[in-house]
Amino acid sequence: MPIKLVRVDHRLVHGQVTMGWSRATGADLLLVVNDRVAASPMDVSLMQMAVPPGVSLEVWSLEQGEQAAATGTWPDGQILVLVANPLDLRRLVEAGLNLDEVNIGGVRSEGARHKLTKEVHATDAEIEAWRALAERGLRLSVQWLPSQKRKLLNDAVAKA
Repeated sequence: MPIKLVRVDHRLVHGQVTMGWSRATGADLLLVVNDRVAASPMDVSLMQMAVPPGVSLEVWSLEQGEQAAATGTWPDGQILVLVANPLDLRRLVEAGLNLDEVNIGGVRSEGARHKLTKEVHATDAEIEAWRALAERGLRLSVQWLPSQKRKLLNDAVAKA
């Protein structure tokens, strides 16, 4: 599979992704799957400015991501998939995206009441999505940078 890493991070494309994760994984394509960004040429332009030389950017709607997950049809290249929240990741996984582990950066949604870690806060709906992903056997690994130690989120999700 051309997918090198799937990351959940509400900021989507930023320095940790462009300089850290794309280099560490050898990704040459950042694939943002997010309805809000896909509908905003301005947001796409801003993200494009952050992408380093040798790496390209594609922005898809969630529906496009679900279709790719269902059919296994991904763009050419070594792909780093970026989603903003666990709700969107759950939809991709339920559509057929096959993962053992997901990388989690900062995830903070408006109305988040549950603090799972310093980096990850969740709404009730997001807690349910994290639980559903964990119940599928997915390792939920919080790790801001490739050089940092991973922290598993699975236990915190089960207790929330």
